[in-house]
Amino acid sequence: MAQAPYPSEPRGLAAISLAGVRLTYRGWTCLGAAIVAVAAAYGSGKPQLLSIGALLAALPVIAVIYVVVRRPRVAITRSFSPHVVSAGSATTVTLDVRNRSAWPSPAARWADELAWPPFSTREADLPGLTARGGRSARTSSLTVTYSVNPPRRGVFDIGPLTVRLRDAFGLAWSVAPIGGTARIVVTPEVIPLASGNPSVAPGDGQSRIANRRSSGDDDDTTTREYRQGDAMRRVHWRATARKGDLMVRQEEQRSVPDARIILDTRRSGYRSRSSLGRPARHTDEPESEAFEWSVRMLASVHSRLRRSGFHVTVDETGAPQLAGPSPGGRRGNSDDHLREQLATIGLVDSNGPIRHSTAGAGPIIGILGELDADLVEWLVHSHHPGELAIAFLVRPASAWDELAPHLARDNEIPEAAARLLDSGWLVVPVRANDDHSVAWDIAMESGWSRVSR
Repeated sequence: MAQAPYPSEPRGLAAISLAGVRLTYRGWTCLGAAIVAVAAAYGSGKPQLLSIGALLAALPVIAVIYVVVRRPRVAITRSFSPHVVSAGSATTVTLDVRNRSAWPSPAARWADELAWPPFSTREADLPGLTARGGRSARTSSLTVTYSVNPPRRGVFDIGPLTVRLRDAFGLAWSVAPIGGTARIVVTPEVIPLASGNPSVAPGDGQSRIANRRSSGDDDDTTTREYRQGDAMRRVHWRATARKGDLMVRQEEQRSVPDARIILDTRRSGYRSRSSLGRPARHTDEPESEAFEWSVRMLASVHSRLRRSGFHVTVDETGAPQLAGPSPGGRRGNSDDHLREQLATIGLVDSNGPIRHSTAGAGPIIGILGELDADLVEWLVHSHHPGELAIAFLVRPASAWDELAPHLARDNEIPEAAARLLDSGWLVVPVRANDDHSVAWDIAMESGWSRVSR
C-alpha cells in the first residue's frame, strides 16, 4: 500500500473513524488536554481552566467538520494507453480531474486503487481547483498520469480514486473514494519463439490436394465436411452418401497450411494448484502456476505459427471458453483476438467424456497438464498418422527448480504418456518455471519422438 502522507495518523484504538473521518494524534492529544483542563478546573476551582478546556475540545470538532464539509467534489475520467496490455508491460493511466462544485476545492492528496499488489499507487498532491466556471488563475480541471505494469493476465478494475484531506492544524483528516472504476484487459505475455517451425506434412495445403488427386476419387479433392454456416445448396450428395457425413463442395483449394493447438483446461489436470509449488496464501495469486505457463505457451505458439503462415485453430479439453465455436470445437482466432480471450480463460470442472475433434490435417501441439486415460484417447484420435504432434506435459515447479531453472528432462514419464508415444506424439516434459523458448527449441529438435522411460 502507498504510505500515508501524514506521520501523525493514529492506529489501533485511536483510529476510531466515522464515514472516513479520523483524528490525528495531535487531535487526540488536544482532546486529552481538554479533559485534563476541565478536571483541573473543577479540582482547583479555577474557571479559567474550564474555558481553556472548552477551547481545546472545540478545535478537533471544528477540524472534523472542516474535513467533512470541504471534501473535494470532483469528477474523474480515467483512460488507458494502451487499453489492452500484455502482462508485465507498461500502460499509462490518465486521470482527468474536474471540480464539479460551485466552491473552490482545497489541496489534498490522491492515490488510485489497483487490483494487484501494492493495491494502490503512491500518494501524490492534488492541487486546489477553482470553482466550476471560475475565472481565477488556477484552473477548475487538471490531468494527471501514472504508469502501471500489471503483473498477470486478467480483466481488472482500476479505481476508485482515493482522496485525503487534512485541516490546516493537522487535527483531523478524511479519506473518501471518488469516481468509479475503469476496466483494463491484461493479456498473457507472449514469449518470442525464435528458432524452428513445425514441418508441414504432405497432408497440408496444395501438397495435400495433389496427393489426393493422384491416389483418390476426384470427389475427395472437391468436397469437405459440412461446417456451421455452409449453404445447403453446396451439399455434395454423392460424397455424403459415400462418406456417411454431410459433405459440401469446395469453391477453391486451400493453400494455407493448417495447425492446431490443444489447451488442457480441466481442473483435474492441474491438481497441484499452487504458486510455484507453494500453497496459495493470497487471493491475488493465480489458481495454478502450471496453467498460467500453459496459457502463455498457447499465446506464444499461436503467434509463432501465424507468423509462419499457418492457419491456427484452438481446442480446449474442458468446456469451451473461447469464442467462435464451430463443429468439433475448432476456433479460428487472430493473435489479438485470441489474447484478449485468454485474459479470462480459467480452469473448469470436466463433465463427462471429452468430445472427439473433427479438425483437419496438420501439425498439432498439445499443452497439457496431468494425463488420464480419457484425455490420452482423445489426443490419439485427434492425431492423424504421419503428421507432427507435440505434447508439452506441464508439471508444477519445485523448490530446487527455483534455484536452478532449466528444462526438466525427466527420465521417467507418467505411464499414461506411453500411449501417446506409441501413437507417434513427441513428448516434452516441462515445469511451471521453465523457459518457454527453451521448451520450444527442444520440441523442434529431432530425436524427441520417444522420451526414454
